[in-house]
Amino acid sequence: MSVDQPIIDTCEVSTVAFGAGYFQPSENVGVSVSGLDAGDSAVSGNTAAADGSLVVTYRPPSDGQGSYALAFDGSRSYTATITVSQGHDAAASCEHDPAAVASGTELPLTGGGLELALTGGSVSPWLIGGGAAALVAGGALVATGITRRKRA
Repeated sequence: MSVDQPIIDTCEVSTVAFGAGYFQPSENVGVSVSGLDAGDSAVSGNTAAADGSLVVTYRPPSDGQGSYALAFDGSRSYTATITVSQGHDAAASCEHDPAAVASGTELPLTGGGLELALTGGSVSPWLIGGGAAALVAGGALVATGITRRKRA
């Protein structure tokens, strides 16, 4: 097991690699992250290769700082520690582009159910409010149309 960069900046990514035979072939390995705002982190690559090796890429949250524990839960368990510093790049100056994480499926940091990719973004309250208003307006138009048909 190796961590290519155990200390990274908020604008960087780190890779945790396990050699052949560490996990079962094609095993789906659970990965969880703990640390400051860990839910805004991004992790990709949780399926072991045919030889049991695994490469996981970790991107910290845009406001991340301190130590993050990546816990791997599969046929074998391991916890890797990655330290995030706010060095030469301020979080505001780096673009947390999902493409910065190596190709692969973004993993949920919570267990079970419908999962969304973690891209470092957040849902705007304006977007939720606008969607709710559009839903109410559409319902009102349908109700008005039904009422008019009944009168005709």
